[in-house]
Amino acid sequence: MLGPLDNAIIVFFVLLVLSIGYYFSKTAKDMESYYLANRSLPWSLVVGTLAASWYGGIGVVGTVGYAAVYGLSTWAIWSIGAHLIRMPLALWVGPRIQIRTDITVPDLLESLYGRKAALLGAVLMFFVCAQIGEITAVGYIGEAAWGVSNVTAGTIMVALVVVLTVLGGLMGVAVTDMLLFFCMIFSVTMVFPGLFGDIGGWAGLRTALGENAPLMHPTGGMSFWKAVMLVVFCFSPYADPTFYQRFSAAHSPKVGRRALLTCFCIWIAFDIVICTTGVIVKALYPDAQPEVAYVRLVLSHMPVGIRGLFIVGLVGAIISTLDSYYLVGGTTLANDIYARARGIASLPQKTIVAYTRLAVVLLGIIGLSVAFRFKLAYDAFLFVGSIWMSAAFVPIVGGLVGRGRKTETGGILSMVVGGGLFGLLKLFPEITAVEPLLLALPASFLAWLIGNRIGEDRNGEALKA
Repeated sequence: MLGPLDNAIIVFFVLLVLSIGYYFSKTAKDMESYYLANRSLPWSLVVGTLAASWYGGIGVVGTVGYAAVYGLSTWAIWSIGAHLIRMPLALWVGPRIQIRTDITVPDLLESLYGRKAALLGAVLMFFVCAQIGEITAVGYIGEAAWGVSNVTAGTIMVALVVVLTVLGGLMGVAVTDMLLFFCMIFSVTMVFPGLFGDIGGWAGLRTALGENAPLMHPTGGMSFWKAVMLVVFCFSPYADPTFYQRFSAAHSPKVGRRALLTCFCIWIAFDIVICTTGVIVKALYPDAQPEVAYVRLVLSHMPVGIRGLFIVGLVGAIISTLDSYYLVGGTTLANDIYARARGIASLPQKTIVAYTRLAVVLLGIIGLSVAFRFKLAYDAFLFVGSIWMSAAFVPIVGGLVGRGRKTETGGILSMVVGGGLFGLLKLFPEITAVEPLLLALPASFLAWLIGNRIGEDRNGEALKA
């Protein structure tokens, strides 16, 4: 469905992104410059990279697919809930991260609970950073736009992201995020008024849905336990390593706070556009794969040239998320697992950066090997995110805001019990109809409370970090 001009526009943006990565590769000399851009990101770049990495393919294509299944409840329950719950992250938790000396989330875990807890958290976080949902989403885009297999599209995308991340570090990622975020917002919102008008507005959409009209109700398309799970999952950014990385890289705590509050306004408005589009896709193509149907629907309503910009926007959203997580995951394997096991003082900074770049390649391979086992892109996102949240949410947030005892046993036990229970309930779903995350989080919290009564209190060590 794409013409020569569309493909030429896409190739131009690919070359531009790679050029930016190459330019900033010259400034990445150590972990401070490669991973945190020397803590110099201004408000505009923090807004662009936070907003872009939050959406990705999951936030656009994946949300359309989820809204086609669960209706406007996707916006009313998930979107509004997620953004309201993140207010304390912007106002209190995030600024506390920025003023600490920790570079990564495992560094934070080590200062709170010790080296063993940091290694366990680093291993879990590395696999989460593969972000398989984004690769699932780009597979659907490739199938709809070029007619290629999802594996082929995913492989090309991962190769591009790996090259960008390996070259540029955080500064290269942030600059390309800003550029691609503009393309995503412009292209996705530009086509919406035409789609909404063609179907006849809200009244026409309700009529077109027919027996699926309950999808128009704010809670009508979602089961009780699914809704509760999504509300709880709204807390996931509190354990998201890319959020903490951006706050640490911001020029000051005030810059990080203002940037996230700005993003809230953008996200709320953009989400209603995406979720409504998902319901429109359901009305027009009730039996089709919604992610593929969405891309084809939009391309059929756009003129030549603009279609290329639309694909750049979608693919750019995926690049923005993948390169962010690959950077975090690569740094995790090199700096938080290998270097910590060997002794950070014995490894030169350039060596750690080199190992980080090799780890980014490994993340791409892991993501490609798992991504296409899920039917919906959002299911892949929720699965991976729930594993990390079950294990890491309580020790990270509890460690930052809790005032009581914190011990090595508390941190390790919380991660093992939370992550282990989630995995057990996923392997044996017949045990209970309750979403595994809803049971794993309380279990992790209880284990954290009990574990913190055992062993030496590390509050003094945490204050020195």
